[in-house]
Amino acid sequence: MISNPQRLLLAGLLLFQSLFYGANFAAVTPVLPLIMDHYDVSRSGASLLMALVIVVQASLIIPGGMIVARAPIKLILSLGWLFACAMVLVPLADSFPLLLGLRAIFGLGFVLVMPATAPVLMRSFRRSELSIITSLSLTFFTLGIGVGTFVSAPLAEFIGWQNALSILGGALLAGLFVWWFFVIVPPARTTAVRSVSLRDMWNSMRSKTTVLLGLADGAGYAQYVALTTWLPTYYNQVFGMSLSKAGFIVGLIPLMGVWSTLLAGFLGAKIQVKRPFFMISGVLVGLAGFGSFALDNELLIYVSVAVLGFGCFLYLPAMLTLPMELKGTTESDVAVMWSAMFAIASFFAVIAPISVGVMTDAFGSYVPAFSVWAVFSWGLLVSGFLLPEPNSQVSQGAATSLE
Repeated sequence: MISNPQRLLLAGLLLFQSLFYGANFAAVTPVLPLIMDHYDVSRSGASLLMALVIVVQASLIIPGGMIVARAPIKLILSLGWLFACAMVLVPLADSFPLLLGLRAIFGLGFVLVMPATAPVLMRSFRRSELSIITSLSLTFFTLGIGVGTFVSAPLAEFIGWQNALSILGGALLAGLFVWWFFVIVPPARTTAVRSVSLRDMWNSMRSKTTVLLGLADGAGYAQYVALTTWLPTYYNQVFGMSLSKAGFIVGLIPLMGVWSTLLAGFLGAKIQVKRPFFMISGVLVGLAGFGSFALDNELLIYVSVAVLGFGCFLYLPAMLTLPMELKGTTESDVAVMWSAMFAIASFFAVIAPISVGVMTDAFGSYVPAFSVWAVFSWGLLVSGFLLPEPNSQVSQGAATSLE
């Protein structure tokens, strides 16, 4: 698929970045009880460690997309990558607000890296390869979430939770060094410069395709963040599982996501339809989401969590490649559309982990809040049913236009 060493190195480092961004994103959840004890914070306060990352992403992703559409792409992606290395400084965070600050800087990295990745991929790979490379990028991000979930608690037992999180941040920093000094990003395939304005972003966010993609992702993403943030603590406090075992079970979600993103990516390269990926995902997460917390049989919990993980990631390659496959889209169009749909999805994902912490503190049980987001996840099925296919007249008319 990749014919020369430079493209191979570029692809390898982007996959490495996806892997360890995912690991740094998820690593705090298995050690939340240790963090709550260390800083003496409530569940509501601890939930900010995940929610704040998404708040930063949601509030700044639109200007981030505008910056990407105007600035040198390697510089912007490298700057975002540097921000994502913030977790290497966790041992220096002697107060909870400082730890929150590091998580905010980490989230800022995504604001630049996520929209910048689309132009890099479009410059470096043929259109027929985009589904596969996008699927691989998602697979490594998903695998990274699993790595962070699996290893942070065991590492914390030996070297402390601060050092465990710092090691994962250090891996990102090492990758950034290689990226900056050894990778050449191909130039844009057109010399035309497009000026991206707030009006362009607003038009993109109002388009039917973007709104439905954002709502679909919001429905799945919100439940995913709610459950992956709090299920380890739930299993530890309600079922008496060790943090390592609870982290292992929840780590099955991204582990199964590795296989579903690979499957969806290769299927997406061969077939043109996108809607079935969204609808199948909606059914799986809607049913398995309830099973992950409503069942008290350990075997059934494992099965539910595995099915949940498969469904949570099955639709993602279709979601990200659909804007690239719309007729006449440019790098700027895709960067803007990705930013807009992620901003919509993040609105719900911001609320999810905070609401679980607040409702659990209020009601003394995780079940009411988990149930709310399990019901909400069915929006993925509904949005998928309404979403137009990329080659249809409706979708082309709904696509963002920056002309």
